[in-house]
Amino acid sequence: MDTGEGILFPSRRDRWLTLLIWLGSSGCVFGAIAAFGSGEGLLFTMLFPVIMIVSAVFMLWVLYGTGYRVSEQGLNIRSGPFRMNLAIERIVSVTPSRNPLSSPACSLDRLMIEYAGGARRIMVSPQDKPRFLETLRERNSRLRYTDGGCGLQDSGGE
Repeated sequence: MDTGEGILFPSRRDRWLTLLIWLGSSGCVFGAIAAFGSGEGLLFTMLFPVIMIVSAVFMLWVLYGTGYRVSEQGLNIRSGPFRMNLAIERIVSVTPSRNPLSSPACSLDRLMIEYAGGARRIMVSPQDKPRFLETLRERNSRLRYTDGGCGLQDSGGE
């Protein structure tokens, strides 16, 4: 639904990544509990549990707080505490990718967005890729479908 703030596209989440993050978060919580009751000294029993709990919360925040909002003003990308705003007119191309490099994407089923003349890139993984692509195209008339509707390419002002 398009509100005045734009359309929100949650990130797709791969099962293996969700499981890995939940296991890591659980390990942090159990480690914090074990350290708290260990009696190993004030620093270990107080500081270590806090660090572990903060780490667990951070991992889950990134997993469940990753999404993309497309508005008239631009593309707002968020991943936990991290934010990026990208003017849609700066987008040069959007193409499918399975590149595993770090990005605000919780799946390897990604879209690589090239912007600022193609010199910069970011990868996203919206759950509804076709609708995401169509929404970007509606907001930037220079973009057109190519590759059987799999991506967008700058039409060069045609």
